[in-house]
Amino acid sequence: MTSRAPSGGVWGVVTVHRPAGVPPLLADLAPQVTGIIVVDDGSGSEFDSVRADIASSGALVVALEHNSGIATALNRGIRCALDNGATAIVTFDQDSTIAPGFVDALSAAREHALAHGVPAGPAVPEFFADVSQAGSSTRHEVVYAAHAIQSGMYLPADVVERVGLMDDSLFIDLVDTDFELRCLDSDLPCIVAPGVRLPHRLGARYRFPGPLGALLPALTLSTPFRYYYRARNRIVLARRHPRHRARLRSDARADYAYFVIAWMLAKPRSTMRRLLVAGFRDGRAERMGRMRPELSAEAARVTWRARPLPYAQPH
Repeated sequence: MTSRAPSGGVWGVVTVHRPAGVPPLLADLAPQVTGIIVVDDGSGSEFDSVRADIASSGALVVALEHNSGIATALNRGIRCALDNGATAIVTFDQDSTIAPGFVDALSAAREHALAHGVPAGPAVPEFFADVSQAGSSTRHEVVYAAHAIQSGMYLPADVVERVGLMDDSLFIDLVDTDFELRCLDSDLPCIVAPGVRLPHRLGARYRFPGPLGALLPALTLSTPFRYYYRARNRIVLARRHPRHRARLRSDARADYAYFVIAWMLAKPRSTMRRLLVAGFRDGRAERMGRMRPELSAEAARVTWRARPLPYAQPH
């Protein structure tokens, strides 16, 4: 890690893995925060030069020895920011982009809620990748979030002190859902900053094969290994958060439908089936952390029976 930056204020935490270069986000974020911490989640020594370039941009760089998952990477960055006296942290993925005033808008939304006596925990933009994060509940013109994503999340230090950090054992997928529900249980619900947007790439877009491709809309598919974690963590969260059973059941139905699509489009399908079955089995057995190496190797061989589409720039 580079030398310490000035302490206090709002800090940005950006997680990266095998970055192609210095994330453009850093230049947009730098004027809006006291300091930036970039956590490299196990990219390896071949990315030493990229990390050096990131450090040259003024960010503090934390390099994890192994790929440890988004929760661990975020937690390392959050701890580092708190050690530097941060009063709040804003977390991002490497693919995020933000407009001027983004961080101030999140802070202002939370201050507005507190000024009106409305309990408020983290603040998130109203739109993430053009998908609304606003829920149906409001109070004194404060809109509560639903399905808040961690990228672009404004996380005050007092919320971390009360709720705790992300759950490392989940590794990846639904880490932010678990954190959002824990905030709710601590009477610190996530709120949205009205009108604020965070453009972001959500996986790769594909066209369904065959004649159906001309009739059905494009779909987004994740990297194959992610389906294991999502299947496993769905089981874990349902057991962990009984107060939120109705919401989690609704979310699970949507995920299970997507699992069927992923299975239909996977090549070979038998491997995708093994990934999903292993996820459900490990969730019931509460086998957490990183997936087994042999399963990871199988997932790396899965391809999709679908035509990739060019990536449309976020707006």
